[in-house]
Amino acid sequence: MIVTIDGPAGTGKTTVAKKVAERLGIPFFDTGAMYRAVTYFFLQQQIPLTDQQKIATMLARFSYEIRSVDGKIRYRANGIDVTEAIRSSEVTQAVSAVSALSLVREAVWKIQRALAKRKGGVFEGRDMGSVVFPKAKYKIFLTASPAVRASRRLGELKGNWTHEGMIEELARRDRLDSSRALAPLTCPPDAYVIDTSDLQIQEVVDRIVEYCEKKTTRSSWMQWHGGPLLYRLVLCFMWIFCKLFYRFKVYGLERFYPRGAILAANHTSLLDPPLVSISWPEVVHFLARKTLFNNRLFGKFISLLNTHPVSADVGNIQVMKMVVSLLQEGHKVVLFPEGTRSETGELRPIKPGIGLLVSRSKTAVIPVYIHGAYEVWGRRRKFPRLYGKVRVVFGSPITWASIGAEDAKEGQKILAEKLEAAWRALKAWLESGAEGIPP
Repeated sequence: MIVTIDGPAGTGKTTVAKKVAERLGIPFFDTGAMYRAVTYFFLQQQIPLTDQQKIATMLARFSYEIRSVDGKIRYRANGIDVTEAIRSSEVTQAVSAVSALSLVREAVWKIQRALAKRKGGVFEGRDMGSVVFPKAKYKIFLTASPAVRASRRLGELKGNWTHEGMIEELARRDRLDSSRALAPLTCPPDAYVIDTSDLQIQEVVDRIVEYCEKKTTRSSWMQWHGGPLLYRLVLCFMWIFCKLFYRFKVYGLERFYPRGAILAANHTSLLDPPLVSISWPEVVHFLARKTLFNNRLFGKFISLLNTHPVSADVGNIQVMKMVVSLLQEGHKVVLFPEGTRSETGELRPIKPGIGLLVSRSKTAVIPVYIHGAYEVWGRRRKFPRLYGKVRVVFGSPITWASIGAEDAKEGQKILAEKLEAAWRALKAWLESGAEGIPP
């Protein structure tokens, strides 16, 4: 998940972006700090802006890291902590000219795209949505009045600035940033624009998070991007099939969770895996018995549908390592904690494997209740009915941290109880008329 937050200096981008990243559970990247770090080394090494050779040499050796120390973000460039140094008045006055250089921007863009490819994140800057991530789904552009921007900027920077002087400095930077030939400061046409002049930080954050959640839930079947072509085609066919024959509906995507997580569903039908796949607006992964891959053609087919062969349940150490690796890479993994399909369609006790997995991975579990699949294609039916009513409901994520158990075994027990209670609450919500947001 990539969220871009652009805008001129002093609109509150950095503060807002940090809080949005925290709310969405994804990394935050202050891209302006990257340009400031490059500028700092330009000044330290006294590199003329016209010397292409020296600039290229310096950039080839440039390294950049973001670390969290005691809960605070620290920036390191070329092995040196530059967190405070890059906020000096000298760097502030020089950063626009340095960042306007094509060699500099291309080098920093490479770093930014590499960071996004690994983990996604909230990227704050001036050209994130327009140039660096033009295909990003979530684009925000912040504005504010000159007086408000100057007041905010004075609180961030070192140096002997006056309010009037800061207004002039920001106007100068705006002219430079907006008129440069390469990647000028501009508002992407598909961005959500927010004037922050009269808004509190929390109000801006709430608006952005709400915007991201609404955009995620809209036409969820169209969001299967990044998977193989066959995966997308199969899911599109299944979505149309279920809509036509089973009056298929999905609830609960308001609580979209962007990080790696387990989608834990009740299990009554062979339809359950595809139903979860077409309901969640991201590519998902499955586990399947290794014997299903004995047929090479069928094995290849389900492999292209993100199905991974396993010879044991999730309590097995090898299976656990594979699942933890998928979760750490930010993927969603679908599990059926009851084990095999229910004979009666009723909820059954949860096996201990999922609790052990969550205690090791410290990831979140998203309860998924599937309603109607048993009536359509229960375990005792050879073929599915071509009529019925199927619903999929997502509940609130259950995190390991929210369990608060010191003992791992006790925590696993509590997790199973919470998950089973969530299923029952989602079932009751559906049966009572499915009004409002699921519990």
